[in-house]
Amino acid sequence: MDRAFLKGHLEIDFPTKKFDSLGELLLRATRLFFSALPFLAAVTLIVYLPAKLALQSTLYALDVPSDGVLSLLLMDFFDLILSALVIPAIVYGLVAKCRAGKTPPVTEALRWGRRQWGKTLWNKVKVEITIALWTLFLVIPGVVAMIKLIFTDVIIAIEADRESAPLQRSRDLSEGHRWRIFVALLPALPISLAHTYAALRTLQYAPVAMVPVDGLFAVLDQWMLVVILLIYLGLKAPLEPAVRKRKAA
Repeated sequence: MDRAFLKGHLEIDFPTKKFDSLGELLLRATRLFFSALPFLAAVTLIVYLPAKLALQSTLYALDVPSDGVLSLLLMDFFDLILSALVIPAIVYGLVAKCRAGKTPPVTEALRWGRRQWGKTLWNKVKVEITIALWTLFLVIPGVVAMIKLIFTDVIIAIEADRESAPLQRSRDLSEGHRWRIFVALLPALPISLAHTYAALRTLQYAPVAMVPVDGLFAVLDQWMLVVILLIYLGLKAPLEPAVRKRKAA
């Protein structure tokens, strides 16, 4: 996968399945999630646990209430910063898993995550602002905006230097498929709600357990990233041009 660092993007040079059957998609996503779970957990927890512990210790030292508004806002913003490193690293590993049947070393994946961190963070901020502004009108426009921009992180992780407008690329890619994408992502809603509930209850009754609880759900949340990646692969060109030429020959 060193060629990715030289070329500035990840090559999709393996067969992919079209975004057709929702049931098959969710089954494939679940299989891929569990087969790559040690890698997903390692990348997520290596980044999240020490950073979250450092933040929690700092807030405690500054006597900031763990369940206060300021603390919650800081933790959300911290999550945004950390996910900008974790997401491209995980996508890097999942692409390698799809290509070769095994995940790469965690350090190699994190190198790719670090390479894409700045671009991912900046575009995540733009996505969050866009969704928030649309949500000010009504909830439904906010959900529509979220679905339109759902591929932004994956596009940055895979297309990287080849794509300068990932938000517009996501809008174009999701065009005509948004209802099906929405339905495909619905199974992730209970995990997200459970994460929010567990985090709030832990902050209220056992703040010291907040970091491990949040880390556990951060790993489970990666299932949705797997689904989004497979949808993306099913909507873009099945194979890179060079591979299509080899198969034609």
